[in-house]
Amino acid sequence: TPADMALRLSRRVAAAAIKDFAAYEAIKTSKAPVMVGWFTGHFSTAAKMYSEQFEAMEKAYPKYAFYTCDVDDVPLAAYDAEVVDVPSVVIQPLGLKPDGSPYDKTDMVVVAPELARYDQVVPNAKAALDAVQVLEDPDEPKPWQFDPSTGTTLP
Repeated sequence: TPADMALRLSRRVAAAAIKDFAAYEAIKTSKAPVMVGWFTGHFSTAAKMYSEQFEAMEKAYPKYAFYTCDVDDVPLAAYDAEVVDVPSVVIQPLGLKPDGSPYDKTDMVVVAPELARYDQVVPNAKAALDAVQVLEDPDEPKPWQFDPSTGTTLP
Protein backbone atom coordinates (compact mmCIF):
# COMPACT_ATOMS: atom_id res chain seq x y z
CA THR A 1 0.00 0.00 0.00
CA PRO A 2 1.13 3.60 -0.43
CA ALA A 3 1.28 4.11 3.33
CA ASP A 4 3.70 1.18 3.69
CA MET A 5 5.86 2.55 0.87
CA ALA A 6 5.97 5.99 2.50
CA LEU A 7 6.96 4.41 5.80
CA ARG A 8 9.78 2.46 4.11
CA LEU A 9 11.01 5.60 2.37
CA SER A 10 11.09 7.53 5.64
CA ARG A 11 13.14 4.78 7.26
CA ARG A 12 15.65 4.82 4.42
CA VAL A 13 16.28 8.55 4.80
CA ALA A 14 17.08 8.36 8.52
CA ALA A 15 20.76 8.44 9.43
CA ALA A 16 22.25 5.21 10.73
CA ALA A 17 22.42 5.15 14.52
CA ILE A 18 25.85 3.89 15.58
CA LYS A 19 25.63 1.59 18.60
CA ASP A 20 29.15 0.08 18.60
CA PHE A 21 32.63 0.90 17.34
CA ALA A 22 32.51 -1.80 14.64
CA ALA A 23 29.51 -0.11 13.01
CA TYR A 24 31.39 3.21 13.07
CA GLU A 25 34.41 1.61 11.40
CA ALA A 26 32.14 -0.07 8.81
CA ILE A 27 30.95 3.32 7.55
CA LYS A 28 34.55 4.15 6.63
CA THR A 29 34.54 1.25 4.17
CA SER A 30 31.35 2.39 2.43
CA LYS A 31 31.39 3.70 -1.12
CA ALA A 32 30.03 7.10 -0.05
CA PRO A 33 32.36 10.00 -0.93
CA VAL A 34 31.88 11.67 2.49
CA MET A 35 30.75 10.43 5.91
CA VAL A 36 28.94 12.95 8.11
CA GLY A 37 28.31 12.23 11.78
CA TRP A 38 26.03 13.88 14.34
CA PHE A 39 27.56 13.30 17.76
CA THR A 40 25.10 13.78 20.59
CA GLY A 41 24.60 12.95 24.22
CA HIS A 42 21.41 11.75 25.86
CA PHE A 43 21.94 14.57 28.37
CA SER A 44 22.23 17.31 25.72
CA THR A 45 19.18 19.51 25.23
CA ALA A 46 20.90 21.29 22.33
CA ALA A 47 21.44 17.98 20.53
CA LYS A 48 17.72 17.23 20.80
CA MET A 49 16.76 20.74 19.69
CA TYR A 50 18.91 20.81 16.56
CA SER A 51 18.72 17.17 15.41
CA GLU A 52 15.94 18.12 12.95
CA GLN A 53 18.35 20.54 11.25
CA PHE A 54 20.85 17.68 10.86
CA GLU A 55 18.12 15.48 9.35
CA ALA A 56 17.28 18.26 6.88
CA MET A 57 20.96 18.51 5.96
CA GLU A 58 20.98 14.74 5.40
CA LYS A 59 18.17 15.05 2.85
CA ALA A 60 20.13 17.76 0.99
CA TYR A 61 23.13 15.45 0.42
CA PRO A 62 21.76 12.04 -0.66
CA LYS A 63 25.14 10.67 -1.87
CA TYR A 64 26.85 11.08 1.51
CA ALA A 65 26.80 8.58 4.40
CA PHE A 66 25.13 10.19 7.42
CA TYR A 67 25.12 8.66 10.89
CA THR A 68 24.29 9.59 14.46
CA CYS A 69 26.27 8.60 17.53
CA ASP A 70 25.68 9.07 21.26
CA VAL A 71 29.05 9.78 22.88
CA ASP A 72 28.08 7.75 25.96
CA ASP A 73 27.09 4.69 23.90
CA VAL A 74 30.23 4.64 21.72
CA PRO A 75 32.98 6.68 23.39
CA LEU A 76 35.66 5.17 21.12
CA ALA A 77 33.92 6.60 18.06
CA ALA A 78 33.75 10.02 19.72
CA TYR A 79 37.45 9.76 20.61
CA ASP A 80 38.36 8.68 17.07
CA ALA A 81 36.36 11.59 15.65
CA GLU A 82 37.99 14.05 18.07
CA VAL A 83 34.65 15.20 19.52
CA VAL A 84 35.03 17.54 22.49
CA ASP A 85 31.48 18.90 22.89
CA VAL A 86 27.99 17.82 21.91
CA PRO A 87 26.30 18.34 19.61
CA SER A 88 29.09 18.22 17.05
CA VAL A 89 29.17 17.37 13.37
CA VAL A 90 32.14 15.41 12.04
CA ILE A 91 32.85 15.44 8.29
CA GLN A 92 35.28 12.85 6.93
CA PRO A 93 35.86 12.88 3.15
CA LEU A 94 36.59 9.39 1.81
CA GLY A 95 37.13 9.97 -1.90
CA LEU A 96 39.80 11.78 -3.89
CA LYS A 97 41.06 15.33 -3.37
CA PRO A 98 40.96 17.74 -6.33
CA ASP A 99 44.68 16.96 -6.92
CA GLY A 100 43.84 13.24 -7.26
CA SER A 101 45.33 12.05 -3.96
CA PRO A 102 43.06 10.23 -1.48
CA TYR A 103 41.61 11.96 1.57
CA ASP A 104 42.78 10.66 4.96
CA LYS A 105 42.02 11.31 8.61
CA THR A 106 44.01 14.56 8.64
CA ASP A 107 41.31 16.00 6.35
CA MET A 108 38.54 15.38 8.89
CA VAL A 109 36.55 18.47 9.90
CA VAL A 110 34.99 18.65 13.38
CA VAL A 111 32.33 21.34 13.73
CA ALA A 112 31.79 21.98 17.44
CA PRO A 113 29.85 24.77 19.14
CA GLU A 114 31.99 27.84 19.73
CA LEU A 115 31.26 29.79 22.92
CA ALA A 116 28.10 27.71 23.53
CA ARG A 117 26.56 28.78 20.19
CA TYR A 118 24.80 25.47 19.65
CA ASP A 119 22.45 27.01 17.09
CA GLN A 120 25.44 27.56 14.76
CA VAL A 121 26.68 23.95 14.67
CA VAL A 122 24.55 22.71 11.77
CA PRO A 123 24.84 25.89 9.62
CA ASN A 124 28.63 25.87 10.11
CA ALA A 125 28.72 22.16 9.26
CA LYS A 126 26.74 22.79 6.08
CA ALA A 127 29.23 25.49 5.08
CA ALA A 128 32.14 23.13 5.81
CA LEU A 129 30.44 20.34 3.85
CA ASP A 130 29.92 22.64 0.88
CA ALA A 131 33.63 23.51 0.97
CA VAL A 132 34.67 19.84 0.68
CA GLN A 133 35.43 18.88 -2.91
CA VAL A 134 35.50 15.18 -3.69
CA LEU A 135 36.40 14.01 -7.19
CA GLU A 136 34.46 11.23 -8.84
CA ASP A 137 36.86 8.33 -9.26
CA PRO A 138 36.51 6.72 -12.70
CA ASP A 139 37.42 3.39 -11.11
CA GLU A 140 35.43 1.83 -8.32
CA PRO A 141 36.07 3.91 -5.18
CA LYS A 142 38.40 2.04 -2.86
CA PRO A 143 37.44 1.83 0.81
CA TRP A 144 39.49 3.86 3.24
CA GLN A 145 42.37 1.87 4.77
CA PHE A 146 43.27 3.00 8.29
CA ASP A 147 46.88 2.63 9.45
CA PRO A 148 46.87 2.33 13.26
CA SER A 149 50.60 2.96 13.55
CA THR A 150 50.44 6.40 11.93
CA GLY A 151 46.77 7.32 12.38
CA THR A 152 46.40 8.02 8.66
CA THR A 153 45.81 6.06 5.47
CA LEU A 154 47.64 2.91 4.40
CA PRO A 155 49.50 3.29 1.09
